[in-house]
Amino acid sequence: MNQSEANPSWPYRLGLPAWALPGWTGSYFRRSQPGRAEYAKVFNTVEGNTTFYRIPTPQLVDQWRDAVAGTYFRFSFKLPRTVTHDSRPALDDLDTFLRVIAPLGEHVGPLLVQFPSHVGPDSLERIEAVLARLPQDQSHALEVRHPAFFNHPEKLEPLLKRHQAARVTMDTRPLFRGDLNHPEVRAARHEKPDLPVLDTVYNQRRYLRLVLHPSGEGNQRYLEAWADRVAEDIDNGIRSYVFIHCPNNLHCPEMARTFHAALGQRLALAPFPIWPAGQSVQATLNL
Repeated sequence: MNQSEANPSWPYRLGLPAWALPGWTGSYFRRSQPGRAEYAKVFNTVEGNTTFYRIPTPQLVDQWRDAVAGTYFRFSFKLPRTVTHDSRPALDDLDTFLRVIAPLGEHVGPLLVQFPSHVGPDSLERIEAVLARLPQDQSHALEVRHPAFFNHPEKLEPLLKRHQAARVTMDTRPLFRGDLNHPEVRAARHEKPDLPVLDTVYNQRRYLRLVLHPSGEGNQRYLEAWADRVAEDIDNGIRSYVFIHCPNNLHCPEMARTFHAALGQRLALAPFPIWPAGQSVQATLNL
């Protein structure tokens, strides 16, 4: 394994909210190659957000499997919104979704079970109905956005223990503590929750969604702080997934490389791979 491939010796997983965006082509990935296979040469996981909007076809799943064959790659798919966001969970849709992605086998990582802000402690039975439907041998991470779950995290703890689920840590502080008039931030503010950061690891799994500011201003202190925390997690045997977000996600690849470099100052890590575009991308942000 050389620097042109994502290294399986990384003691954690690092990825982005998508594995192909038009703005990444030419700078990070080549136009002439399929985005999925190129992405998997750099990163070892991805948040599969498209599954939130529609269940993939078996043919598309076959393409995904072929793109990551022989790699250390893991998909972290978000459950369909009909399962988590409709007033009644469409458990039949969940069964269909699980059946469709099954051919990916070991390439399926933790499933992202995201509930909206109106699902609070009075809806624990609704949350549990979904978690209970997931395969026991499949890892999953629960994201909740109701403020009561942050003021009283113990309300979720019995459920997390029963289902051996991780709880998502989402940190949007870089976004909301930075320049709110930045055009990319103005467009994204209504989509991202401004909630407290709950830095508690459940069931030996960290699932971090770090939302950075597109200008880069102020990001470094959060990147350094999370590099400290993830290094500590790794030392303690905690399986860690780190996903780097930012409004419109244009700057995420370089921000992820910056995070890996910060973590590498704390742990002995294999280097970040060379971008498949074949050029050394210079940081243009004040990361």
